[in-house]
Amino acid sequence: MSTSVRKARASITWTSYALGFIVLFLTVYVLSIAREIFVPLVIAVFVWYLINAIARLLMSWRPADVQIPRFLCFATAIATLLLGVYGIFVLIKQNVKQVAERAPDYQQRFEAIENRVMNLAGLDHIPTMSELVQKINIGEFIGKAAATLAGSTGMTVEVLFLTGFLLFEQRFFDRKIQGMTRDRRGEEKFRYILTDIDFKIQRYIGAKTLVSTLAAIATYGILRFAQVDFAAFWALLAFFLHFIPYVGTFGAIALPSIMTLVQFEDLGTFLSVVLALSVALMLIGHILDPRLLGELLNLSPICIILSLAVWREIWGVPGMFLAIPILAILVITLSQFESTRPIAVLLSKSGVLEKAPKSKD
Repeated sequence: MSTSVRKARASITWTSYALGFIVLFLTVYVLSIAREIFVPLVIAVFVWYLINAIARLLMSWRPADVQIPRFLCFATAIATLLLGVYGIFVLIKQNVKQVAERAPDYQQRFEAIENRVMNLAGLDHIPTMSELVQKINIGEFIGKAAATLAGSTGMTVEVLFLTGFLLFEQRFFDRKIQGMTRDRRGEEKFRYILTDIDFKIQRYIGAKTLVSTLAAIATYGILRFAQVDFAAFWALLAFFLHFIPYVGTFGAIALPSIMTLVQFEDLGTFLSVVLALSVALMLIGHILDPRLLGELLNLSPICIILSLAVWREIWGVPGMFLAIPILAILVITLSQFESTRPIAVLLSKSGVLEKAPKSKD
């Protein structure tokens, strides 16, 4: 091969890398500035997927060898999710109202704890510390929480509308797949990618839901036994936080523990709750969770952390919940093409990826 040919190929390679970087930068920029559009859309896609997963499960269940009608399966799945969403918002609304009513009492207890800590540390005469305590206002925090709840309510309505349109259009998806591909081989490869994504994400959501439910039950039991206020709310929070790897478990332990300290102003009760929550949630999150998921997603831990950080910056808290499914879909898709397979290998945990079966001509 001549020197000129090698230089030409190297130039094309570097040009491709540069264009790829530019496209990546523009994609991140667009996703960031248009988060109000993309976040509800992506959440709607996952809700639509969950509805289909529940409906398929119901269709596979044949009591007395009787096939449940497809329409009834989808109606049951939609009703189940709507009841779940309604129950969650009722619980959150009740707890926010109760906390707002008791905010002055919590504020006094919090300031008393801060004063004790400052006295023990010998910092009670430092003005900056006093100013810091005055700036910590639990009532203001509750107000922000209520505003966040109102904003999430509006987004929920938008998600429900988008999910409805997806359910209406899904009868045309098969025809669209056929129209998007040029030949039989391309169609088979595209369907294989969708099937692989469907299997892994469905198992991921199922395992995570089971783990999160156990974490919520354990949290509720511990806090209820310790007579901590709003045990049901903290259990619900633990359920959702366990969908965020690593960081979620820490938040599920820290937030109700702080509430325990403010409520009882007793170090012994606080340490007991911290220890009980830590043992229970660590066992669930770091022993049971890996056993259920195993090597299913095959994602590098460092890539998971980076994905959480990146999507947190792009889409905020919703991005952290969606980071792992998005990363898994990206790795599955990239692994199907020779040009992007090295990137998928880099993002994987073991460095070994399954190969898509060769389609027949």
